[in-house]
Amino acid sequence: VVVLRDSLVLSYDLLGKRVLPPFFALIDRNGERNLGKGMDLLEARIFEGGVAVLGVDMSSAVVEFLDEHDDPSYADEADVTSRRIVPLMPSQSDQSPSDGKEGKLSASASPFFLAPPPHYAIITPLPTAMYARSNHIAFRCIAILPRQYAPSCRPELFLSTSDGSVVVSELHPSTSPNGGLTDIDCRSKIGDTGGIGPIAPIVSMSFAPNGRFLACFTSNSILTVVSTTFESKVLEFNTSSGSSSPPRSMGWCGEDSVVLHWKNLGVLMVGPYGDWLRFSYGNDSAVIGHGGGEDGLKRKNPSNETEVYLVPEIDCCRIVTPTSVEILQRVPPGTADLLRIGSIEPGALLLDASDAFDSGSPNADEAARSITQQEGLLEEAIQGCITAAAGEFDVKVQKRMLRAASYGLHFSCKDENSPCRNTGRPSAEAVTFVKTARKLRVLNAIHRPSIGWAMTASQFDSVSPKGVVARLMASGKPSLASSVSEYLKLGRKVRDYARAMKAAAFVGSCSTLSCANDTMSRRLISMTDSQIAEEAIKIIKGAENGKGDIPRKGEPNLTPPSPGIYASVALAAHRAGRKGVADLLIMLEDGPADKVHALLTIGSYVDAAAVAARARDPDLIYVCIDAFEQAFSKDEEGKGLHIAGVINKFPIEAVNMLTAYHALTAGLGSRDFKPLINILLRRQKYLEAGLQMSKRVAALNRTSPHYSTTSNDREKLKIEYLTEASRLFELGGKECVFQKSCTDEQLDLLAYQEQLRRTYGAYEVAPPSSSVTSTILSILKFAASEPRSAHRIFADADKMAKKYKVPEKRLWYVKVRAFSESGQWPVLRNFADSRSKPPIGMKPFALAAIKGGQSEVEIMHYINRMQGQADGEDRYDLFCEAGLWKRALEEAVKLGDGRRIA
Repeated sequence: VVVLRDSLVLSYDLLGKRVLPPFFALIDRNGERNLGKGMDLLEARIFEGGVAVLGVDMSSAVVEFLDEHDDPSYADEADVTSRRIVPLMPSQSDQSPSDGKEGKLSASASPFFLAPPPHYAIITPLPTAMYARSNHIAFRCIAILPRQYAPSCRPELFLSTSDGSVVVSELHPSTSPNGGLTDIDCRSKIGDTGGIGPIAPIVSMSFAPNGRFLACFTSNSILTVVSTTFESKVLEFNTSSGSSSPPRSMGWCGEDSVVLHWKNLGVLMVGPYGDWLRFSYGNDSAVIGHGGGEDGLKRKNPSNETEVYLVPEIDCCRIVTPTSVEILQRVPPGTADLLRIGSIEPGALLLDASDAFDSGSPNADEAARSITQQEGLLEEAIQGCITAAAGEFDVKVQKRMLRAASYGLHFSCKDENSPCRNTGRPSAEAVTFVKTARKLRVLNAIHRPSIGWAMTASQFDSVSPKGVVARLMASGKPSLASSVSEYLKLGRKVRDYARAMKAAAFVGSCSTLSCANDTMSRRLISMTDSQIAEEAIKIIKGAENGKGDIPRKGEPNLTPPSPGIYASVALAAHRAGRKGVADLLIMLEDGPADKVHALLTIGSYVDAAAVAARARDPDLIYVCIDAFEQAFSKDEEGKGLHIAGVINKFPIEAVNMLTAYHALTAGLGSRDFKPLINILLRRQKYLEAGLQMSKRVAALNRTSPHYSTTSNDREKLKIEYLTEASRLFELGGKECVFQKSCTDEQLDLLAYQEQLRRTYGAYEVAPPSSSVTSTILSILKFAASEPRSAHRIFADADKMAKKYKVPEKRLWYVKVRAFSESGQWPVLRNFADSRSKPPIGMKPFALAAIKGGQSEVEIMHYINRMQGQADGEDRYDLFCEAGLWKRALEEAVKLGDGRRIA
């Protein structure tokens, strides 16, 4: 993480690639001209998990860097004033990192989708500027307490004030009282001058790696160490004899020592009990101590200044200069007990006995047996030697202490009371010895100048072996990472991934070599794709040195690698321009998801779809179709090429999925239904294509049941769709004869309806989207509004019924309904009298008169014509329907039905 003076934050990974777009931690909003510009900083502090900044206007903010492994609810519970920074899209990431527009863009709040991105940041502004103005104070420095040590489980910002106090700010200013700011009155513990002069404010603060202590340096050159809660004072150290100015930087060396650096004065290390050591760098020659005395300040030519940077670690402090990186570490207690002159600790006695044995002294055995006389003393001595060896950097000293531990284990195994003799298993000390020896070998390997990793044993344990392997691979050391994973016998996935990275590096090296300077380079350049693939496979299987040909007990060298290994190496070969190697390696991949992803990346869409189809995975099939579509343009030509490619080259499962997808989108009301028709035509499914066009007509009817000013356009679309459907049915041949006939009749009906509307100049005569029966009904009803043209209208209705072969009974029912609903009662009576025996009988006429509220005379006119023997029950029902109860009783008596009489 890099923070510039204007609060612009830059974030990179170990390979130097940008993780997040540049953004401003503090935005200067004073005036429209400065909107989107950063605020100048007084101080910036990078901590574990983010960075905290303090602006010149006393405003502050805390930036937290999170990734996909963090709990998403943590980001959701952030303060409402916070903003999120997420990676830009590929089109946006192509901009220059220094572009001001990009910084402005990334500073805006970015939304989360279904899942958080791999990396993102949360910026929480704090109301410290308002607090400083209201209390008439200024902030001098800041320190940040990581969230794993804070009571609120979120980072807490500590700000020293100009009046000698400290203000603690929580990261929920909107919901906390007083904006989440709390003034801790620590003037009596820090900066107290004993009543002589004003209280000295704190000018530098730093938290211990364990979060338990806070180191504070005041303006009167007093170093004070207090607990995080400011309840107890641990240390007070006066540095005024060496310099009256504050240190350039201050940090912790482990958890119990504080390191300070003054420009041109050197580095001062203060221990937990006030002990101190000074280390000179470059032309540093000053002496710093407790007392004033005669110790003075000596400086050389300032033109030869040496830049020194302190980097605190969990158990040490790195001192970085332009020419070197050194580790400053307090001697571990176990090592001090072991190597102190005249030490009588068990480990020291065992070390002396081992040294005597190596020198051939006859007293070695007696010295070692003296340790075994007391129970548990030998195990303590062995453990002490092992612990001391792990803390050493000198290989000779490591070997000396490990030989002492091995010498002690020799006596431990011969001891009859030893647990390992009774259980038949190695003792805990033996297991620890083996693990420590392996760890030291790995540490010594990464300490080499070619690697340049100055890592301690505590850091190795904190990062874990898997983390060390991951960092080696991220820093471009895949060969060493593979060797370390094999040597430490890490999990199968870790070893497979390390081998894959090594194989990818090998393939890349074969492609980047341009000239042969030695035999190995000439051999790599002359290798063919098949030879490179064969060597890569050997590396993946761990058999590049012949070790994988003979399986050992417990070694899974001949087992298939984890899914995705061959695919990752194939992608590396593709990026290196070795397409032949990529094709050979990707054939060996067993994981369908990884294989499909790799094939899509290299552009083999058809092969990827085939793999997804064999895996019976619909998600993978859809991914293949979507990726193939992205390879074409968005215009009609691109869509046509995409559909043609899927149908002609993809497996049938992909074709069916594409068809089902477009059918579903078309059924949901999508206007773009042409792709579906195109797919069906290319598949020669003319019946389904015609039916889809017919469904579009039904969809038009559902969208607007009432006629409106846009009905003409809708009718034109209907005719267009039905015409296209008829053409599609015609392509289907004999299979679609019935569908084509129905479609043609519907087209003819639409044309006839349009002709009626034009003839009579009214839409009511033939409403759109009406059937043949409904159209006849509308024509007959329309006659009520045009009595002079009634005969002509009735003739048109009869003509239409004859044209479309409407059954006679249906036509009579339609006429009865139309005349009764439109109030044409004389016409209805004449229609009933037109035949002595109507085909539908007289009951529909009588019911229409009853429902139309006609007089009893009119009703009886129709009922009296029902004189048949079978009409008795209908007459009774009609009398009851009309409320003629006396006539109904007489009719029931004639029927002799007691139930009806009752």
